Amino acid sequence: MRDAARETLNGAAAGVVATVAMSAALAVAAKAGQLREPPPRAIVRTLLPGLSTESVNTGALLAHLGYGATAGAVHRALLRGPAVTASVGYALAIWAGAYEGWVPLIRALPPAHLDDRRRQASMVAGHVVYGAVLGLLAERARRQDEAALRRASAAAAHAAAE
Repeated sequence: MRDAARETLNGAAAGVVATVAMSAALAVAAKAGQLREPPPRAIVRTLLPGLSTESVNTGALLAHLGYGATAGAVHRALLRGPAVTASVGYALAIWAGAYEGWVPLIRALPPAHLDDRRRQASMVAGHVVYGAVLGLLAERARRQDEAALRRASAAAAHAAAE
């Protein structure tokens, strides 16, 4: 059980790191004029009308990090952290589920296929960054686990030989 909890926490931490990387990519898109309002802000503004701009911004940041952490935990715990290509596919499935699914359902934004193409191109690129970072961190964790197993196995073999 402790290993599962540790993996889930490690996955959540990887999700936060990947969300920060995604947010950096989205900031670049916003500076280039490709993204007027980041979707997390639109979502918080829609779900919690009447909040101040500062509260919407804070809520959007916390919601985005929480969503990314949760997706990272699922990635690691249920999927055992697939390789980069599969992780990018996972992130694109999150994008499709959100922007063709629940985000239009709550009326925060139109469905992706009807939305501003520049925003959706930015969101797809951001999710590719998120998935790539998740996959790289999962591969790193796998290599560390394999190295620890090799060391433990060598130590056990050494102890048995004595």
